[in-house]
Amino acid sequence: MTDASVVSGKATARTLGLLAIGTAVLTFSFGSTLVKKAGIPGPTLAFWRMLMTSCSWALILWATERRHVTRHELRRALLPGTSYGLNITLFFSGVTRTTVANAEFIGSLTPVILIPAGALLFHEKVNVRALSFGLVSLLGLAIVLFNAPTTGEASWTGNLLIVGAVVLWAGYLLSSRKLRQDMSVQAIMAAIMPIATVAVFPVALLRGELDDVTARSIPYMVVLALLTGTLAHGMMVFAQRTVPIGTIGLLQVAQPALAVVWAFLLLDQGIRPVQLVGMALVMVGQVAVVTATRRADQQAARDASDGAAPVT
Repeated sequence: MTDASVVSGKATARTLGLLAIGTAVLTFSFGSTLVKKAGIPGPTLAFWRMLMTSCSWALILWATERRHVTRHELRRALLPGTSYGLNITLFFSGVTRTTVANAEFIGSLTPVILIPAGALLFHEKVNVRALSFGLVSLLGLAIVLFNAPTTGEASWTGNLLIVGAVVLWAGYLLSSRKLRQDMSVQAIMAAIMPIATVAVFPVALLRGELDDVTARSIPYMVVLALLTGTLAHGMMVFAQRTVPIGTIGLLQVAQPALAVVWAFLLLDQGIRPVQLVGMALVMVGQVAVVTATRRADQQAARDASDGAAPVT
């Protein structure tokens, strides 16, 4: 095996990680609309969705590794699991008290925390060029969301709940990445989800909303559990092994613009012509982020190839 082949393999793994992030972002973009459509309190939806997701990941772990999650794994997942559970509770609660546009725009501020944290905690090199393209996306995102038609649903309470959710989401991404170094995706999620469920339970119980489930809300709850809780989070954890935290945060900037589209299609929320310009900027910025990251990997592979020597 040569240095060039090792670097090339890493570049391929990075590409798969970027594709996984793209899948996760597309899936997550449905979340706000589905929460709105469910029509039940945020903590209630968070708890039952989390419980379903815990069961699905336990089944996946058994089917793939023929085992249950261990106590050691649960202890390691205590911080990310708690952060994730409280993040979902605050986000679901905030979305029911503000507009999809406000919730998603505030959520897009995650890179402000992730990029410096990734450089500080994981010594990740900050790709200045990719970061500049990410700023283009943020500009487009501001155009999309600040020009959304006024619906009268926004509130400071809802906005502040989303701010809290952003901080917890960043904490979840940073703490769960350490688990990815020596645990499989299914083991990580099977450990995180029950802890998150336990973290959400007292919130829903103390608010007296644990049984506020309606027949209409159940399908949305199931879809959230399968799409976001299982597929999207599985893709996110898979990507964390090869994609820098800062890049993950930048790619998630596309999520709010997509969420505005789903809100238009499923919630009858209007889209203004100027928002289409913003959406185009968001997408162009995201493509540029992926391209810049990929080219950096390819250049590293070429540099290694030029001075390659066989290794054993």
